Amino acid sequence: MKSTPPILFLLILLCFGLSTAHSATYYVANDGSDAASGTSPDAPWRTVARLNAFKLAPGDLVLFRRGDRWREQLVPHSGSEAGCVTYGVYGTGEKPLLLGSVNKSQPGDWRHEGGNIWVCGPDELSRDVGNIIFNHDAVCGVKVFNEAELKQQGQYWYDEDRHVVKLHSARSPAEHYSDIECALRRHIIDQSTARYVVYDGLALKYGAAHGIGGHNTHHITTRNCDFGYIGGGDQAGGDGTVRFGNGVEFWAGAHDNLVENCRFWEIYDAAMTNQNGGAVAEQYNLVYRNNVVRNCEYSFEYWNRPAESSTHDVIFENNTCVNAGGGWGHAQRPDPNGRHLCFYASPAQASGIHVRNNIFYQATNNAFFLHHWSDAAIRALDMQGNCWYQPTGAMIRLIGPGGGEEYSMDQFSAFQAKYGLDKGSIAADPGLVDPAKGDFRLKPDSPCPWAGAMPVKKE
Repeated sequence: MKSTPPILFLLILLCFGLSTAHSATYYVANDGSDAASGTSPDAPWRTVARLNAFKLAPGDLVLFRRGDRWREQLVPHSGSEAGCVTYGVYGTGEKPLLLGSVNKSQPGDWRHEGGNIWVCGPDELSRDVGNIIFNHDAVCGVKVFNEAELKQQGQYWYDEDRHVVKLHSARSPAEHYSDIECALRRHIIDQSTARYVVYDGLALKYGAAHGIGGHNTHHITTRNCDFGYIGGGDQAGGDGTVRFGNGVEFWAGAHDNLVENCRFWEIYDAAMTNQNGGAVAEQYNLVYRNNVVRNCEYSFEYWNRPAESSTHDVIFENNTCVNAGGGWGHAQRPDPNGRHLCFYASPAQASGIHVRNNIFYQATNNAFFLHHWSDAAIRALDMQGNCWYQPTGAMIRLIGPGGGEEYSMDQFSAFQAKYGLDKGSIAADPGLVDPAKGDFRLKPDSPCPWAGAMPVKKE
C-alpha cells in the first residue's frame, strides 16, 4: 500500500505543529459572560458572537466547554505561518455542540391555522428551514415545496414570503412531539477565505446548509469532530427545488486541508467533498483519512470545472463508509442516488487522486459512480487496497460518451482488468463487528485488516 507523499505529509505536520504552540487561550461556556476576560475557565465568555468579534492572533487557542451547546454560527479567525488558530475543547463530558437550528418545542411556538395545519414563525425563521428533526433524532420531517402537498403527519412547507413553517400534524406539534429542531439554511461554521485553522473535538448538528463550508481555504485541519443531520436547505430559493448540504466542503480554491478521525452520519449530500464550478480554481494537497461515514447520500463527492481548473494530490484513505443512501434525505430527494464515491463530470486537469485502504460497505445505488470522465482523467486515479461489499445490484457504474457500464460485486475482477484500477483491492464482506448497531470495528478474521478507520476487534 502506498503512503502519503512526503511533501504533503510534511505540510500536514507543519500545520499540526503550528497548532500546538499558542500565545493565548480563551474559554467559552454557557454560564460565562461576554463582559468577562475569557482567559480562564473561571471567567469564560458566553457567546460565539463575542468570540467572532474578538481579534484572535496566530497561535491562539479557543476552548469550548464540553457538555455545552450554542445556536450561533462560528466564523473562524485565520492564523498564519506563525501559528494556527485552534478551536478545541475543555472539561469533561460530551463534545461541545454547535447547532444550526432553533428549537420549537413549546406550545406557544405553534398556532393552529385550521384542519391539521400548524404554523410557526417568523421570529427566528428568517431563512429557509431545510429539515425538522423530531424527538432527539427519532424521525425527520418531510419537506414539500407546495403548500397544497401538506397531507400527512410530519410534512412541512417553508413560506419564503412570510418566513414561517407550516406543518401537518393531527394535534399541536408541541404535544405530538417531545422535541422539535428546525434546521436553518446556513453553514454551522462558515470558513470562507480562512487559513491556518484547526477544529478539534467539536460536534456539529442540525444545520440545513454545510456543517463546515466556505470557499478559497488553505491549511485547515478538522479532526475528532462529529457531523450529524446536516443539509436539506433550498439552494436556489424562489421556484428552485434543489436541496443541498455537505458535512465538510472545500469549494473553489482549496489546498493543504486535512479531515481526519471524524464521524459523519445523516448528511443530505456528501460527508466530505471538494468541488468547484464557475471560476478557474486549483485544488491540491487535500487529505481525508481515518473517518467513519454512515447513512450519508455520498461518502465522498468530487468534481472540478471548468477545464482550465486543476486538481492534484487528493487522498481519501483508511475511511470506513457504510450504507450510502441510507439517511433521512434519501427518500425525500428528487434524485435518490446513494453512492460512496460520487465523481461527477470533472473536465479540470487532474493527477494524483488516491483512493486507498478504505471500506465501502453497501450503497443503495452504486458504491462507485464515475460520470463522463475521459480515459486520461481515469488514469489520474490511484485506487488500491480497498474493500468493497455490495452483494446485490451494480457495485460500480461508469457513464461515458459512448454509454454506460456496470459491474456487480462478482464482476469486480473484470473491472480491475479493464481499467487497471484497484490493484490489491478485494470485493468481500469486510467482517464488521455489528454494523446494525454502529460497531464498525473489524472482526479478528476480517479479510481486510489493513483497511478502514476502525481497529480490529480484540477478543
